[in-house]
Amino acid sequence: MANKQEDQAFSVLPCTDLQADIAFYTRELHLQLLRVYPSDNPHSAELSGFGLSLLLDTRYAGAPGLLVMKSEAKSRSTLHSPSGTEIRWESPVEPFMQSFASHRTEICTLRSTPWTAGHAGTHSRDLIPSRLNGGIIASHIRIPNGGPVRDRVHYHTAGFQLLFCVQGWIQLAYEDQGPPITLRAGDCVTQPPHIRHRVLETSNGLEVIEIGTPAEHVTAIDNDMQLPTGRVDSHRLFHGQRFCHFTLESARWQPHRLPGLAAADTGVAEASAGLAGVRMLKAMGASPSYVTSHDAQLLFTYVVTGSVRINRQLLVAGDAFTLPPDDEYTIGDISSDVSLLEVSLPGTFATRI
Repeated sequence: MANKQEDQAFSVLPCTDLQADIAFYTRELHLQLLRVYPSDNPHSAELSGFGLSLLLDTRYAGAPGLLVMKSEAKSRSTLHSPSGTEIRWESPVEPFMQSFASHRTEICTLRSTPWTAGHAGTHSRDLIPSRLNGGIIASHIRIPNGGPVRDRVHYHTAGFQLLFCVQGWIQLAYEDQGPPITLRAGDCVTQPPHIRHRVLETSNGLEVIEIGTPAEHVTAIDNDMQLPTGRVDSHRLFHGQRFCHFTLESARWQPHRLPGLAAADTGVAEASAGLAGVRMLKAMGASPSYVTSHDAQLLFTYVVTGSVRINRQLLVAGDAFTLPPDDEYTIGDISSDVSLLEVSLPGTFATRI
């Protein structure tokens, strides 16, 4: 009794010279030749390699194809098969971090950046519209109608990523971090490169801030892992970073580097090996306006509640501002109920007043 043949799928490429193409793919790409058909005068050949199954077919009259080879090896020049298919080499992973080009003060108000409808009923707005030449993305995301989320286990290749809860709550599971975590207003987590995670459920009216650098990065699906994993390894490193979970109720307040403010350090600077710093700020006593500057590559602030004046502009809840290094700016009119999310790259930097 013949063995049952497994189902297979092939990418079909046009072929004008079967023997020449076979020689090309086996020599240049090191693909394996599996079989030719028919034996006496073959018109097609099956090859495999790099997770790819190819069918070269002289009967197929389509346009030449394109193969993109993801390889960490040194990039090669673009090649073309004898039948015209283009072979292009690309790096499998984009840089984790991207340097920030010189940038100006960028103020983003709730009124000036309307919400844009996204997938699955979400809305979002860009808090750094310029994205600093691709260096960073800061998204304000809201989900009006919550409930269980049909999310896949996935990970990102961003060099640094932060998820901060503005209002409502969101439940997530993270690789080797124990039972699911529920973020509430004022809480945050970092998502180190390649840590597997999944969104489980959200409240109605959820709002979160998601910050990632570089602005464009890969989201990859893990079809094998189940979350939670049942393991707890809080010291595990993911590409040099530890997972960090901060809750507002556990905050320890100390005088901030700027007068009139108190700060609660989230632990992100230590967990990210100094790559980034995240602090929650609140008002602490009255302070007159003052001029200050800093030398951080990036200093981003989101107004959670209350108000603060930057230069001549009064910013209120939902507004955000990004201040470039070495430029002087004026801070004043800090309201008694102000609450700010401050994110810096790197984690520590100098301030001048």
